[in-house]
Amino acid sequence: MFELVEVTKKYRNHEALKQLRFVIEPGVTAVVGPNGAGKTTLFNILTGRIFPTCGTVFYNGQPVEKIRGNLGYLFEDPPFYPYLTAENQLGYFNALREYPVEAHEVERELEKWDIPPKGKKIKDFSQGMRKRLGLANAFLGNPQIVILDEPFNGLDLEGQQLLEDTFVTYRSKDRFLIFSSHQLERITLLADRIVILDQGRLVYTGETKELAEQATKVIFYLPGDISMDLLRTPLVLEIGKRGVLVTAAVQKEKGPLFLQHLAEHGIVPQSSRLLISELEYVFEEKQVSRRLPY
Repeated sequence: MFELVEVTKKYRNHEALKQLRFVIEPGVTAVVGPNGAGKTTLFNILTGRIFPTCGTVFYNGQPVEKIRGNLGYLFEDPPFYPYLTAENQLGYFNALREYPVEAHEVERELEKWDIPPKGKKIKDFSQGMRKRLGLANAFLGNPQIVILDEPFNGLDLEGQQLLEDTFVTYRSKDRFLIFSSHQLERITLLADRIVILDQGRLVYTGETKELAEQATKVIFYLPGDISMDLLRTPLVLEIGKRGVLVTAAVQKEKGPLFLQHLAEHGIVPQSSRLLISELEYVFEEKQVSRRLPY
């Protein structure tokens, strides 16, 4: 397991991480927090790319720098040479590894992620294909530890499904997949555990299902052209906006009544999910929502 002991990271007068103390068990762990919470800084420390100002990170009792040979990492915006092909780029990254894999494994990883054929240069890749190449590099050699910074951002739907399928293989007693995401719906489905950061401080760490059990509300995602009059009912606690959709927060036990209310007016929700905590609601408001007046 990973163990963080009073980990602090300072940049001049700014503390990016503040005395973090927690453990990360094997399996799939999501790191969540608003922009500037310290997620990327934490990942850079876990991968040994930077060192904490004070405090220590251990992996199975040893300093974290010892794990680089068995680690895969995805930057949010992977650095590639634009005039290389995918095969050449991945081969180059492989040559830099402490323990390079055989050439056929490089080819197999490219095939797994359905990377374009030989000859196409990375400068001509779409954002989604660049992200696939970054994932191919992170998972090359089937490492025991994989750390992914916003892996779903910019990834096409087929690529997202491939990645979700890969997550399943890391739900074991001796493997680690640690990722960040702003997509809270996906986190609740994929993560065994969750770490929540805010302004460099640890807010929560524990099993995702424990948070789900604390849920008291359901949020419904509704068509953007829905009449606001239809939502002005005692059943609805809060109305908001999420992209082109309207959101309605309802007490969990009153969810079936609200669905019946919508059905009587011919409205079908796009989707719904539990609000796993009041903290999540605050996080979501900071990131992607704006409240609407009744």
